[in-house]
Amino acid sequence: MRAPFQVLIFPCQIVDCKPKFLIARRSDSGIWQAFSGGGEDNESWLEAANRELAEEAQLTGFNWQKLDAMCMLPKVYYKGHESWSNHSYVVPEYSFSVQVSDSPILSLEHSEYRWCSFQEASELLKFDSNRVALWELNERL
Repeated sequence: MRAPFQVLIFPCQIVDCKPKFLIARRSDSGIWQAFSGGGEDNESWLEAANRELAEEAQLTGFNWQKLDAMCMLPKVYYKGHESWSNHSYVVPEYSFSVQVSDSPILSLEHSEYRWCSFQEASELLKFDSNRVALWELNERL
């Protein structure tokens, strides 16, 4: 069952001493974003982030870090939200960074991916929550 939280995952690599960030284009809307998804059952935020990255990109990573960046999303966007009594209107989205050494094999949820510089990713990403998390991650690196 869908848990009342969302995770946002920014895979990254350091190439020639510069960070590269992995983003993907959604198949249904054409929007560029970080990998994301909802928790399931009693998963922790980190367990959900690991699972979502594996499901959407067939990637595993190392050096997972929870970012301070987070946002609140209207719960009506999510199936099963009627049973989330502890969240009247919104659900939290928790952001993570993770280092990966491979390129993704995308699920059908995404049509393409790009390894981007901070500037390129900032220009492509649609959602403010993604740009704020990217900014924090770039500052940490």
